[in-house]
Amino acid sequence: MLSHAIIDAIAGAMADGDLGTHYPEDDPASENARSLNFVTEFSGYMRAQGYEIVNIDAFVTLGTTRLRPYMSAIREAVAAALDVPLDRISIKGRSHDGIAEVGRGQACSATATVLLMKTD
Repeated sequence: MLSHAIIDAIAGAMADGDLGTHYPEDDPASENARSLNFVTEFSGYMRAQGYEIVNIDAFVTLGTTRLRPYMSAIREAVAAALDVPLDRISIKGRSHDGIAEVGRGQACSATATVLLMKTD
């Protein structure tokens, strides 16, 4: 979910479609793949298009599940997948305080905002 939001944010900032544009659901090569691998692959594509990540700010909403104990590991995994310094990655957890399906832990969501810099 977070990986998908990050790819959508990067693709959007490049004005280059979205996750489904680059990794269609019906593509057998995408089946059972680890989402973080898509982030690594897409960051290579992004760089080949002449962009570099300045920073990423993301929210993960899981309702009743608390992310704080895992936040450092999540940030480190995302930074490694993107091959960027850790201080360029911000990941925050939200609960929605029991409101609606997400707040009650019946659903989850992730959003990401990215700032890119054109390198060429």
